[in-house]
Amino acid sequence: MKFVNCKDNKLFIDEVSLPEPAENQIQIEIYSTSINRADVLQRKGHYPPPKNESEIIGLECAGIVSKVGKNSSKFKIGDKVCAILGGGGYAEFVNVDERQVMPVPSNISLLEAGSLPETILTVYENIFNISEFKKNEAVLIHGGSSGIGTTAISILKNFTDQIYVTAGSKEKCERCIELGAKTAINYKEEDFEQYFIDQKIKVDVILDMVGGSYLKKNLKILNQKGRLTYIAALESIKAEANLLYIMTKQLKISGSTLRSRSPAEKGKIVDQVVEHIWPLIQQGKYKPTIFQSFNMEDVNLAHELMESSSHIGKILLDIKGGQ
Repeated sequence: MKFVNCKDNKLFIDEVSLPEPAENQIQIEIYSTSINRADVLQRKGHYPPPKNESEIIGLECAGIVSKVGKNSSKFKIGDKVCAILGGGGYAEFVNVDERQVMPVPSNISLLEAGSLPETILTVYENIFNISEFKKNEAVLIHGGSSGIGTTAISILKNFTDQIYVTAGSKEKCERCIELGAKTAINYKEEDFEQYFIDQKIKVDVILDMVGGSYLKKNLKILNQKGRLTYIAALESIKAEANLLYIMTKQLKISGSTLRSRSPAEKGKIVDQVVEHIWPLIQQGKYKPTIFQSFNMEDVNLAHELMESSSHIGKILLDIKGGQ
């Protein structure tokens, strides 16, 4: 099978033999996958796959079931599915534990479906599970125009009208408002901490992928018993905090990643997403925000776009090339 290989920080098309799926796995013929920041880190040698996972880059995919392991019963050959992966998405085929696989909603194309698993599972786990978001609470999403950010806005607008975001340009802020955010703060022109202080707004849940200097600001604007969760630290993994804010306001700070979790752990979130978020998709209440798709041969251009941070929403890799 063809797949995207990596050497000296460059991506290129290569070929490798395709193993049979294990007894608890299904094999997916991949139609699409997405570019995630973790993919860029792996390309640069900073984010190796967990033990027993594929060395091939790619944390999600959508396609058609081509083979089924002997102990796998959740899906059948020919089913349209999407999956969260530990690796292997930049390829024509992948074998994955059936617990990590979801049916593709009937109103979503296989190309679009490649954008669903990673961001939706990340948002659901961190906002609904870890942060225990409650209906009508105020939420602040840093990186509002990213794949995670646009996903969070598009899901949360069904549960609250108090969605605040930060983004790095006027265009990005306007797009976040169109998607359902109440307010979008251009962090290059305005201090988000000062905005919330001036407006006397207290935030219940913050989803942060910046880290660094944002920690102090986040703690200051959080409401009593507010929750802050980290999914990345693009500015810095190191930060100083005023512990008094944490203690007196009874704040909760957490962080998580999906990639290193077991199939059982991922499967639990998959089941929750299919139960609670898939109906929103079927009812037309959630649609992925897709910025651009690239053919497999143009994967380096896709990575350049991701690193430029000029996109709004998800960047797709069309493995089938429009077929």
